[in-house]
Amino acid sequence: MTTASELRDRWYQPDGLKAVLAVRSWLAGRGPRPDGLGEVKGRVDLRSFPLTGSTIAFGDPDDPDAGVVWHSLDLSNARGDALRLFGARIDNCVFDGASLVDLRLWGGEVTDCSFRRADLQTSILGAGDWHGSRTTWRRVTFDRAKLRRSVFKGCVLDGCTFERPGKLLQIIDCEVNGCTFRGDLDSAIISGRGYAYPVTPSAFSADFSQAVFHDSHIDGYLLDNVTFPDQANLVLVRRYPSVFRKAAVWLAQQAATEPDPSAVRFLQSWTKAAGSEESDLCFDLDAGDPVLEAVRRALDHVQGT
Repeated sequence: MTTASELRDRWYQPDGLKAVLAVRSWLAGRGPRPDGLGEVKGRVDLRSFPLTGSTIAFGDPDDPDAGVVWHSLDLSNARGDALRLFGARIDNCVFDGASLVDLRLWGGEVTDCSFRRADLQTSILGAGDWHGSRTTWRRVTFDRAKLRRSVFKGCVLDGCTFERPGKLLQIIDCEVNGCTFRGDLDSAIISGRGYAYPVTPSAFSADFSQAVFHDSHIDGYLLDNVTFPDQANLVLVRRYPSVFRKAAVWLAQQAATEPDPSAVRFLQSWTKAAGSEESDLCFDLDAGDPVLEAVRRALDHVQGT
């Protein structure tokens, strides 16, 4: 069985260095497929390939029709930090365990691909409208990928899976259809308020039944087509802007106690840059925090009446 070090070192042998240049040219659409490349489970064997080097950008930022086409490639454990993709069409590819820190995509589609345990930290995985198109991720697996400080912005997520995506995952103004989230969601921000990119509040359906919220929230979407976990400290507020305004007024009128002013400010902060009046909000409360307990009391009062 070929070891991980052997897969990596083959690209740094004298013949391998020549192959790297030929493969990069092929991947950039500037040459034929090099001879001698094997296959793994029906995919071209590019495991541990050094994607970035002299070539960092693939495609043309000014021409949406010049994007690269990658089909059935095994790029497991590839090295592609600071990779730039413009209008790429990528399908049936494996990027498991790849280092793709600071990856950036404009337009294009990624379909039936796997990024299990890939390092995608600080990446921009969709940047809204680009020459009239948005980045689309369709049936892509991000299970246990490192997505710390990464952002999906103004893109389409269709049938994707996220298992333990790490801290500070951001999904901003995206169309989310039938996605599944499992494991810890730590400081995740999922927002559809439409400030970065226009989005329809109803464009959200997902399964969070096997997820655990930790200081995370979903706002700006209608959450009618969402399955939530059985988590005691999880709060779901329907049509939250008006509820929060009423809760802030009610709480301010109560007998003054130490945590209540902070709780009022918490409620008011959500109304200053609220999403659609018809949108919902889901977030977890830190059990035992007196400020958040006051928030819960105010929300329960308003929703109960």
